[in-house]
Amino acid sequence: MTDPRIPAVPRFALLFGVQLVLLAATQGPASISFTPLLLAALIASAATFVWGLATKRPLADRGHANVGLSEQSPTSGDAGAGAALAGRPSNARQRRLAGYARRLRNDLALFRAVFEQSADAVLIFDPTGGRLLDCNPRAKVLFGVPDGVLPELRFVDMHLEDPARLSGLLGEVMQSGRNQSLRIDCRGADGGVVPTEVSLSRIEVEGGNLLLCVARDIRERDDAAQRIEHLAYHDVLTNLPNRSLLTDRVSRALARHRRTGLSGALLFLDLDRFKRINDSLGHAIGDELLKEVSRRLRAALREEDTVARLGGDEFVVLLEGLGRERAVAVATAREIAQKIRSTLGEEYLLHGHALYVTGSIGIVTFPHDGDDVDRLLRHADTAMYHAKGSGRNGAQVFEGSMDEAALSRLRVEEELRIGLREQQFQLYLQPFFAIRGGHILGAEVLLRWHHPTAGLIAPSEFMPHIENCGLMLKLDDWVLSEACRLLSEIQADPALHMPDSLAVNVSQQQFHQSDFVDRVANTLANSGVDPGRLQFEITETALMKDASDSVERMNALKKMGIRFAIDDFGTGYSSLADLRLLPIDTIKIDRSFIQDVATDPHDAAIVRAILSMARHIGLEVVAEGVESRAQLQFLREAECTCYQGFLGRPPLSVDGFREELRFSADLYPPQKPETRGDRMSADATKTIA
Repeated sequence: MTDPRIPAVPRFALLFGVQLVLLAATQGPASISFTPLLLAALIASAATFVWGLATKRPLADRGHANVGLSEQSPTSGDAGAGAALAGRPSNARQRRLAGYARRLRNDLALFRAVFEQSADAVLIFDPTGGRLLDCNPRAKVLFGVPDGVLPELRFVDMHLEDPARLSGLLGEVMQSGRNQSLRIDCRGADGGVVPTEVSLSRIEVEGGNLLLCVARDIRERDDAAQRIEHLAYHDVLTNLPNRSLLTDRVSRALARHRRTGLSGALLFLDLDRFKRINDSLGHAIGDELLKEVSRRLRAALREEDTVARLGGDEFVVLLEGLGRERAVAVATAREIAQKIRSTLGEEYLLHGHALYVTGSIGIVTFPHDGDDVDRLLRHADTAMYHAKGSGRNGAQVFEGSMDEAALSRLRVEEELRIGLREQQFQLYLQPFFAIRGGHILGAEVLLRWHHPTAGLIAPSEFMPHIENCGLMLKLDDWVLSEACRLLSEIQADPALHMPDSLAVNVSQQQFHQSDFVDRVANTLANSGVDPGRLQFEITETALMKDASDSVERMNALKKMGIRFAIDDFGTGYSSLADLRLLPIDTIKIDRSFIQDVATDPHDAAIVRAILSMARHIGLEVVAEGVESRAQLQFLREAECTCYQGFLGRPPLSVDGFREELRFSADLYPPQKPETRGDRMSADATKTIA
C-alpha cells in the first residue's frame, strides 16, 4: 500500500534512481529509513518537510536512524531546507547527520550548477507526446524557449528533419534503452538552421520513462571544417581552384565525355617574364598582379569553365562541351586563348606602376591528346614551352612530336644531373694572345661535357637544358672552384708561363644571387689564388638588369682584386653612358663584327670605333673569333692588342693548356714579362705621338 501522506517527488527518482514511496514502504506507513540518499532526495524535493527524529535501536545499531514524517507549510531557500531537517537526536550521531546534510546540499548545488551552466543544451521530453518538460538556459537561448514557461513544444518540432524519421528514432531509443548520437539540423531561436550534434538517452523517473536530449551547437565547427576544406582545394592567394580541385574536375569532365562523346580542352598558361617583375618590384606587387590576372581570366571565360592556379605564374583553363570533332575543339580553344591573351595584354596599374604582361599558352584537347589527367597536363605543359620557344605571347596546339621532344629533354636533364654528380664535366681553355709578340696573355675558361656514350659535347648543346632543369648555379659554382684550383696549380709550377688572368664566364643568375660576393670570397680563400689573376666575363644584358646593384657588386669584387670584362660587346642593350658607369677593365668585341671585318666596310668602321673609344677611356680590348690572317692583320693595323680564336688556338684541355704554358715559358722567360699596364702605356704613347 502506498502511504497517501508521502507525496510524489519526481526529482528524487530522476537523480537517485529509486522511488521515495518504495523506500517509505520498507519502514512502514508512518516512518522511513533515514539514510544519506534519502536526505539528498528530500533536500532536492520541491516540498519542504519537518522530520521528527526518533530512536529505533536495532536500525540505529546498523548506522541508521528512524524519523517520523509530517507535512508542513513550504519554506524557501537553503535556510528553509536546513530548518526542515530539525529534530531531536536520539543518539550521538547528530553531528554526523548534520555533516551529511551539508555535503549533500553542496553536491546538489553543484549538480544544479552543472545543469544550469552547461555549454550544451539539455532538454527533457515526455516520450508519449514528445512535449518539452524542462530545459537548461543554454537550450532556451539556442532554441528560443521563453523563460519561466515551457511551451507546447514537441521534440519533432524542434528539428528541420523528416518528422516520421525522428519519431521512429525516438521510439527506438525509448524501446531499446540504447543511447543514440546523430547530427540534426535544428530550428534556432531566430528561425534559422542550427546544425547540432545530439545525444538521445532514455531515463527512468517515478516508474516512467523520459527522453533526455543533449544538443551541441556545431556551427563554428562546421564553418571551420568548410574553411579547411576550401583551403584544401583552392589557392590561398587568388581563391582559384588549385591542382587538387582541377584534377578532380578534369577527371569528371573525362567521365562526362565518355557518356556524351563531347570533347573538351585544357589551356596551360604561363606568364612571360613574370620573374622580372617579382625581382625588380617585389613579391607584394607580384602577388597583386597575379590576383588581377586571375580576375581577368575569370571574366574572359564562360561561367561553366574552370580556371585554376597550379602555383607561381602557371594557370590552367578547363573547357567542356566543345563538340565531337577535334578540329572544332581546337578552333574553339584557339579563340578562347586569343581572348585570354588580349585581356591579359592590357595595362595593369599597381601601386603607381604601369605594368604589361603577356602569356604563353599550350592547348590540348581530350580525349584526342590524352585520356587521363596527368597526361593531359603534361602535354599541355609541353605545348606551352613550345609557345615560349616560338617567341612568347603565343598559343601552341599540342602535337605528338612535341611529346617525343619533351621526353628527350627529360632524358638529357637526368643525364646532366648524373654527369654533374659523377664529374663528367671538364674544363677547356681557349687562350688569348698578344697581337704584337704572339705570346699568351690569358685564357677563357670553357666547359665541355664528356658524355659516356656520346663523347665530348659542346656547351651550345647542353646549356639550355642546364638552365631549364635548375642546375645552372650548381654548375657555375663548380666551374669557378675548378678554375681557381687550376690557377693555383699554375702559380705553384715554375715551369709554366704565368698568364695575366683566367677569365671565367659568370651567368646573370649567378651574378645576381644575394650571396654571390661572399661565395666568391670563400672560393678565393680556399684556393689561395691571387685574385688579380682572375677575371669575370659577363654580358651587357646581365649587368643592365639592375645597373646600380651591378655596380655595387662589381666594386665589392674589384676590392678583392678581381677584374671584369664585358663579353660579346656590341650585341647587348647598353649605351655608352651605361658603359661609362660600370667599373670594367676589358671589352670583348663579339665575333659577329670580326667575321667580315677585313671585307665589310661597315664592320671595319664599327671595330675601329670600339677600339678608339676603348683607348680613350683606358679599357683593354680582346677581339673574339679571329680565324684568318686577314682579320689579324686588320686588327694589328687598327692597333688592337689582343685576340682570341682558332687562328691562335682552339679550346684546349687542361693538359693541353699546361703544355702551351710550358712552351710559352721557354719562348718568353719570366724575367722579362710584359704586363698589361706596359702594353697600355706603350699604346697610349704611340697614340699621342
